[in-house]
Amino acid sequence: MSVFPQFQLQTPLTPQDLRDIKPPIDVPANLLPYIFLGVILLIVILAVIWVFIHKRRQIEELSPSEEFVVISPHEIAFEQLNKLKDTPCDGQTYHTRISYIIREYITLRYRIPALELTTTHLLHQLTYEQIGDSYIKRIQQFFLNCDTVKFAKREPDPSETDARMEDALWFVNETKSTA
Repeated sequence: MSVFPQFQLQTPLTPQDLRDIKPPIDVPANLLPYIFLGVILLIVILAVIWVFIHKRRQIEELSPSEEFVVISPHEIAFEQLNKLKDTPCDGQTYHTRISYIIREYITLRYRIPALELTTTHLLHQLTYEQIGDSYIKRIQQFFLNCDTVKFAKREPDPSETDARMEDALWFVNETKSTA
């Protein structure tokens, strides 16, 4: 095998070996597919615009039956407390639910994150809201009684559960109109 490259010599081209370039092929102009795609694209764009405008008109023209009804926090609390009255449950569950209802009411009424705060922090927040001392003392006693049943697992008497309900109803009723 040889290490040297082999060179082939080309013979010079003669005029007979050269041919002329072929002219371009004439393609008939069939514009129908392009027109068809353009019309489809135009229809899609118009449909999107029509849907956008139609949805916007529906939002702007809400009928009275579609309007939102705002329920005040005290109405929600009264409804939940009445449901709790009718629900049979043990003392610990009862006190947990009634405490949750009142904390939810405080959250909605005073915009305090009562569900996330401990009782002590919640009472501090309520004093900043300048709620009367009589309300603070009574709700403090309410939460203290609920916490002893919830966390110390003390079984309350039926009279105590009635007293918790009275305290909860009193607090909601007294604070519903104060600003």
